[in-house]
Amino acid sequence: MTEPVDDPDVHQDEEDPWAPEPTEVVDPFSPGFFFADRFRIEAPLGVGAMGAVYRATDLQSEEEPIALKILLRDKQEGEARERFAREAQILSELDHPGVVGIRGYGHTKNTPWLAMELVKGETLGQRIRRSGKLEPAVLAPILRDLCDALGAAHAAGIVHRDLKPDHVLLRDVDASSASAVKLIDFGLSWAATSRKLTATGTVLGTPRYMAPEQIASARNTSARSDIYALGVIVYEALCGDSPFAASDQGQLLGAILQGRIEPLAKHRPDLPDELDAVIRRALAHRPEDRFATPRELYEAFVAATGARASQPRFSKPSLPPRATPAPAAVTPARFALYAIVALGVLLLGGAVGYLLSR
Repeated sequence: MTEPVDDPDVHQDEEDPWAPEPTEVVDPFSPGFFFADRFRIEAPLGVGAMGAVYRATDLQSEEEPIALKILLRDKQEGEARERFAREAQILSELDHPGVVGIRGYGHTKNTPWLAMELVKGETLGQRIRRSGKLEPAVLAPILRDLCDALGAAHAAGIVHRDLKPDHVLLRDVDASSASAVKLIDFGLSWAATSRKLTATGTVLGTPRYMAPEQIASARNTSARSDIYALGVIVYEALCGDSPFAASDQGQLLGAILQGRIEPLAKHRPDLPDELDAVIRRALAHRPEDRFATPRELYEAFVAATGARASQPRFSKPSLPPRATPAPAAVTPARFALYAIVALGVLLLGGAVGYLLSR
């Protein structure tokens, strides 16, 4: 698996905002290195603004393979450390099949670490870059599971704030699995119980997926900011391109703030106009004009395309039908018993009739 990487909090120096994120680990532990007297480093998976991610073996859990995230040396104090701790806390509280599972967290020699389940597969971003445009029927089960996971986070009072295709892991699973999607990277997430870490005017997240109010101030972010990012993801998955025509960061921010959205028909004239309306509602400039929940967006997607996923993954399993008991076999002994009972009924009826006739 290629583990997706973190992004810098502010993307002001990018020359190409559409380029894939780098995956070279700049602060590596060598393969075979033992960390925290518990993990054996196997291979680097990715690096971001705050942490490096490794494939590692957990020697305390029957040598279970895990994804180990370690805070970079120059980020081990201050706000970065608090954000790292927040991600660990949020993942420990979100018990959902569509959210990456946590195996433990702590720190050793003042270096914080976070052990997560290792998910085999690729990210949605990798799938889009590899396959280009996805058909609605292919996107439907991915969107359903993503909306379920994001809805669970919102129900717990958690806003992701950095939702994008590279933070959506697509598992190599069959239809019986609990979820085909794993939502990851809650490093920038905000919870109702969280202490505010961001000053007004600070930009947090990846601008390409940020709602206008989030660009203005991270303090304005709400669950409907995630709905906006979800709309961008749907557009990109269907078109293989951004809904905003921009060649640099300034043009991108201008397109978002002014609501200049490329018509869906420009890239996919084969898709219904109703789907364009669904995406435009998700990307509405005012949060209150967007869908209220991820599930509402998914249902609108289904209504516009008819591409409903086969069955809900998170519904309670139906009970098997009760088997109809087979009739008991009539043995000689059972036949004799029936005969005695019948004879008794006849004799009793005759006696009652005799008494009534007198």
